[in-house]
Amino acid sequence: MKNYKLSTRLFSEIFWKTIFGNTDSESHTRKELLEEINTLNKLRLKAEYNTGSISFAGSWSLYSLIKYFEPSKIVEVGTFIGKSTWSMAKALDELQNISTIYTCDSSNDLTIPWKGRTEIKQFKKTTSTSMLNQISDKIDFLFLDGRINQEDTSILSNLLHSNSIIVMDDFEGMEKGVANLFALRRMELLKNHFLIYPCKQNYLYKLGFSSHSLTAVLIPTTLIELSRQDTV
Repeated sequence: MKNYKLSTRLFSEIFWKTIFGNTDSESHTRKELLEEINTLNKLRLKAEYNTGSISFAGSWSLYSLIKYFEPSKIVEVGTFIGKSTWSMAKALDELQNISTIYTCDSSNDLTIPWKGRTEIKQFKKTTSTSMLNQISDKIDFLFLDGRINQEDTSILSNLLHSNSIIVMDDFEGMEKGVANLFALRRMELLKNHFLIYPCKQNYLYKLGFSSHSLTAVLIPTTLIELSRQDTV
């Protein structure tokens, strides 16, 4: 008998339709989130290293992923002005779970003006290796918006668990997202994780976004199941 095969490309399309479908009724929240993270642009004036930031489509992708999978312990590499941190924290607050986000930036010491329920532990001017060495909790959701160091993979082998989800920004060409994937693929713990490509731009346009997303996901196959009916 021949196996049924579903390509990474096709599965990625199905994945994002499901993830965004779970939040498609939250247009008011989407507008609110855009207004909130736009206020963070003023932090650029205080940045020692002023670089690019995640697009709004990328921010909504993170928000929607958190709302769908409901993780508790989140680690982020690459805080900068905090748009991605804020997007994840907002989703966690709406889930009303007791949650923590650990986030580091090796170049800047900016403070995210977050006042919500979710705890954000910032590691300012701190490398990913140094931050990870200070974390003892198991990580449910890892967001990489900075290139991880060689030492990080051995530390992550002890912090991640079999159901951990890894999200990588700047996943195109030879940008840091692709480099991070190569580093992570050497980890035995992630051998059964499936790669989800960034959402296609034409689908984002249909959803009303003018920006694109470079957000890719490594999801454990244990979190994927077949359903007899459409669910969100």
